[in-house]
Amino acid sequence: MSTAPLVEVKHLTRVFDVSKPWLNRLIEGEGRIHVQAVTDVSFTVGAGETLALVGESGSGKSTVARMVVGLLPPTSGTVVIAGVDMWAPAEAAERQKLRRRLQMIFQDPYASLNPRWRVDRIIADPIRAFGLAADRAEIEHRVGELLALVGLDPSDGRKYPHEFSGGQRQRICIARALSSNPEFLVCDEPTSALDVSVQAQILNLMRDLQDRMGLAYLLISHNLAVVRHMATRIGVMYLGRLVEVASPAALFAEPRHPYTRMLIDALPDLAMSGRPRKPIEGEIPNPISPPGGCAFHPRCPLAFAPCSAQVPPLREHGARSVACHAVEAGRI
Repeated sequence: MSTAPLVEVKHLTRVFDVSKPWLNRLIEGEGRIHVQAVTDVSFTVGAGETLALVGESGSGKSTVARMVVGLLPPTSGTVVIAGVDMWAPAEAAERQKLRRRLQMIFQDPYASLNPRWRVDRIIADPIRAFGLAADRAEIEHRVGELLALVGLDPSDGRKYPHEFSGGQRQRICIARALSSNPEFLVCDEPTSALDVSVQAQILNLMRDLQDRMGLAYLLISHNLAVVRHMATRIGVMYLGRLVEVASPAALFAEPRHPYTRMLIDALPDLAMSGRPRKPIEGEIPNPISPPGGCAFHPRCPLAFAPCSAQVPPLREHGARSVACHAVEAGRI
């Protein structure tokens, strides 16, 4: 495995303008309204590695995913994949070549498939677009290989998406993502729309493909059980910021940030250990008017004076990184 990271995200920030139309603002005497969806997010993903981003709805996970894959331009910050800056104007030609090497798997497998196209055409489309096969026979052979790779029959290529179950559709989406021979896959809630038993099948398939092909994953999820099974490292996000990054073993054995502790305490205690657990309290703040200082301090049981005044930086503490004044002060 290469020592240089395949993906480098530095100080990624995204601000959305959610203002009313100009005339409404003029009549009502209101100014512009902005939402800071992602703030100063930095991380790396190495070849063959899985970085999972978790957090409540509205924490900015999917916005990060769309910026990394090139679907949404960042307000500031950089996304460098295989040495190419995704958003540098001078590297537009290199960026176009790079698109073959990264793909995305979406949350809803049916909505992300064209219902008017047969499955073989859906999977063959990236092969044709990137010129990866010389003739029709080679394309058909490659489509059959990809369908078999994800556990479907090559003859299924003659069917339409509505003829498949949810799990089979997600397998088709994975086959389409693999058709361009990518190195990096961004997976935005790839199993949340599926039944629990089917989720396990898709996750095991993704692990097998990663081991076989050396794929790197950026996995977006709110399901801690999923990321515990899949991830090499886990990044916990709260209101657009990373608050803790650690390995699954370290994160689940000894969570440091109070928000991470709150998320893990919300998991069912199947072992019936009897240890004290604190339920999730409050709701994620309105991103239009976030609280000052640490955004989590209104819900934090360990908040003290600096928490409402200063934003804690993400700092390394051994093998993990934590953004918390209580950790810095030794209160945790």
